[in-house]
Amino acid sequence: MRILYNLGILLVVSVLLMLSCVSFKQNQLYIDNNSTNDTLFFTSSEIYTDYITSEAWATDVTRCITVKAIPEAAYRGDLGMRLKWNKTLEGCPWLGIGFGWDNWTGKDLSEIRYTGALEFHVRMIEGEREVLPWAVAFEDFTGAQAWVGMSSNAIKAEKVTTEWTRVEIPISEFDWMDQDADISNIKQLLFQLEADGEVDIDEIRLVPYSGGFRKRANIVQLDADGFIADGDTTDAIWNTPPLLFRDNRVHMAIVGDKICFALMTKDEDPLQNTKTGRDIWNGDCFEIAFSSRSSTNQRVSYYKTTDQHIGFALGDKVEVWDWMGEKALSNEETATRKTADGYIFEGSLSFSELGIPPPQEGIVYGMETAVDHGDKESRYRQDRWNNQNNDQFYKNPALWGELYIIPKQNEN
Repeated sequence: MRILYNLGILLVVSVLLMLSCVSFKQNQLYIDNNSTNDTLFFTSSEIYTDYITSEAWATDVTRCITVKAIPEAAYRGDLGMRLKWNKTLEGCPWLGIGFGWDNWTGKDLSEIRYTGALEFHVRMIEGEREVLPWAVAFEDFTGAQAWVGMSSNAIKAEKVTTEWTRVEIPISEFDWMDQDADISNIKQLLFQLEADGEVDIDEIRLVPYSGGFRKRANIVQLDADGFIADGDTTDAIWNTPPLLFRDNRVHMAIVGDKICFALMTKDEDPLQNTKTGRDIWNGDCFEIAFSSRSSTNQRVSYYKTTDQHIGFALGDKVEVWDWMGEKALSNEETATRKTADGYIFEGSLSFSELGIPPPQEGIVYGMETAVDHGDKESRYRQDRWNNQNNDQFYKNPALWGELYIIPKQNEN
C-alpha cells in the first residue's frame, strides 16, 4: 500500500541559505508557475519548478526514501529536489513520488498525446547510469494508470552522470490501453523507484515533441528487377535508405508479394553457422520479426498469432526458419558473399508462403530486425536495430520499432 505525505514550501529564500536541508510545511500560498522566459504550449505545462508544494507527495518511509528541496539541487531557479532511495532495504514498501500539479485539477492531455512529452533534468550525486531504475505514469481520477519504463531512448546523453542530463518521454509512449487510463482527465504524475540511488531532479514539465521512441523503417516498393539475390550491390534495393545499427547496414523493399533484404556487415569470422532448425540463432544469422496486422496498441508484450519471426542461418548454405510456424521455409532467393571485412547477405520472404497478406501502403506495422554474430560453436553477440539494450524482442513485441510502407505516389 502506498503511504503518502505532503511536501510543503520553504518559507523564505534566506532560510535556505542558512540551512543544509529543508523542512516542509503545508503550502498555503499561490505560486505563479509561468516563466517569462518560456512559451507554454499547454496550459498546465509546469509540474515541478523551484517549490515543492502540497501538490507533491512521496512514500512516507524515510528509512527508504527522502526528498529534500535545496539550492544545490537546482538546475534552474532557486531550488531543486534531492531524491535518495533504497528499495533493496528489508521491509521497504512500494517507493515513489507523485505530483498532482495544477492544484490536483483534471488535466486533458489528449490534444498533446502525439505532440507533447514529459521532460525533466536529472544528475547523479556520484557515479553514472545508462538507465535510471524508474517507471513513470500518468494516473487518472479513477486510479487507472498509464505506465512507461525508463529506457536509454529517453536519456538525451550517452549516460546519466554527475552532469545535468535532459530526459524526455513522449506522451504517446505511455501505455494508455493497458488499464484504459483516461488521458483527458489526468490527476497526477507518478515516479516508481526501484533498486537504489541518489539524484538531483528539477524542472519537470510538459514540452512540445514530435515522434516517439520507436525507430521507423520507411520501406519503398520496387519493380521486379529492383532486387536480384546474387550478392552484388548494384540492385536498386541498395540505393534505398538503410537501417544503420552498430556495424550493420540493412536495406529493405517490397517487391510484389515479397519483402526483400540486403545486409552488409562487418564480421571477423564471416558466415559461420552450423546450427539447424529452431537453433539457427546460435551463429551468424539475420532475424526479422514483424506484425502482419497493424495495431493501435504497439505496447503488447506478447506475440499474437498474426506476428512473424523469421531467421536466415548464414553458414555454408542459407537455411530459413519460421519460429512461429515451427517450420523451414524456401531459401531459393538468397545469396551470400564474403567481403574484405565481413559479408553481404541478400534474401526475401514471400507473404503467400507465410500465409499472410502483404502489408498495406500508408500503414504502420511493428518490426524488429537483428544480426547475430557467431562462430562455429555459438553466437557471441546480437545487434538489434530498435532496441539494442534489450534482447527480448523474440518474445516481446513492445520492444520492436515500426515498419511503414511508403505509398508509391509519395516515393521520390
